[in-house]
Parts: sequence; structure tokens; C-alpha cells
Amino acid sequence: MKAKIDGLIKKFKIELAYKNGQEGLAVRGKPSAAEVAELKELKSEIMAELKRRAAERRAAEKAKKAAEEAARQEEIRAMKAGELKITLHYHDGEYLSGYEVFGAAADLLEELGLAEYVDGWGYHVADAAVKALGKEFTYSQAVEYTRPAREAAEAQKAAADQERKAKFDEARETGEPVLLKRWTEDCSDPREECSLDICCQYAMPDGSVKTERNHTW
Repeated sequence: MKAKIDGLIKKFKIELAYKNGQEGLAVRGKPSAAEVAELKELKSEIMAELKRRAAERRAAEKAKKAAEEAARQEEIRAMKAGELKITLHYHDGEYLSGYEVFGAAADLLEELGLAEYVDGWGYHVADAAVKALGKEFTYSQAVEYTRPAREAAEAQKAAADQERKAKFDEARETGEPVLLKRWTEDCSDPREECSLDICCQYAMPDGSVKTERNHTW
């Protein structure tokens, strides 16, 4: 029976189909009257086989993705442990040339701010980093190289967070809005005869944030 069902699926390239919420079969070609009768008779068995194959494909794809992720995690572990070095590769592109990095190494360097994804090119590593670290280096060397910049960025963020908190504290204590930031944008209303809007964001006494937009003429 299975051989017959396999033969019909192959001959008529049968696939599962859905119409108006109902399951059915999509059959290609022109089966004879006898074959149509056979297809109708074996419809449930054919559908069961197609569903089995679909489930098998999904399981295989899931297993493949799991294996790829496990390999990626092992590569990351090995790099962080210093067992595997990060290797850069030179890419001579039409519009951009330089060193690029792949796979788990790209993820690690991107997190450290040393690699940036360029659409249509790949993960580009800054020339300054290549000059300082070379074309092959350990993850710990990359971490140490980026430490000053990361610490400066963290300190800047902490200062900005503290300044923002102070403004919310001021708004709560005074009961008045406190300006958080001010910027300009293209006019949001085509009916207005202005080119720029002045936008202001305020810390409100209740802890919320309010944005006001004013047109310019």
C-alpha cells in the first residue's frame, strides 16, 4: 500500500492544500478516470503520508538548527576560554575593502563594538582594531583592547541616567515639568507652512514623559 501511495504522490506531485478552511489535496497533471477514483479512495491515506513527511521535515529542520546553535555556543565558549583564536579575513570588495569576520567570532566582536555589519558585504572590523590586534587574536585580547572605550561609555551612560533621574526628582518636588531634551524634526503636518518642528520632551511630576511639538514659521 505504501508503495502505491508513494507512487501516486510522486506521479502527480501531490501536496496538502487548504480551501475555505478545509483540508484537501492539490494534484498536478491529468489523472485518468480510474486514477481519480483511486485518489479519492486513498485520500485519507495520502493525506496521512503527506502530514507524516511534513512532520519529519520539521523535526529534521529543528534538529539541524539545534545542532548549529550547539556548535555556535561551543565555538563561543572555546573563544572566550582562549582555546580558539579569532581570525580575520581580508575582503576585497567593489565599494569597501578590509577585514571581515564570520560566525560566532562576528557576534563576539560586534558585542564589543569591534565589528559592524555592512549590508551586502559582511561584518567589517575597524582598521584601528586590526592595526592594534592583528589578523589573529584571542577574545581576552579583544576585551582588554576595548576596555577603556567600554568603561568610558558605561560612565557616560551612568552620568546621563543620574542626570535624568535628578530631573524627574526635580519635577516631582516642584510639581512642574522639567525639560529633558530639545531637538528639531521635519514638520509633521503637511497643512502647516513650516519646514521644522521644535520638539521638547519633559519629565512630569507624576513620573511620566511628555513630548510637545511646536511648528515654526
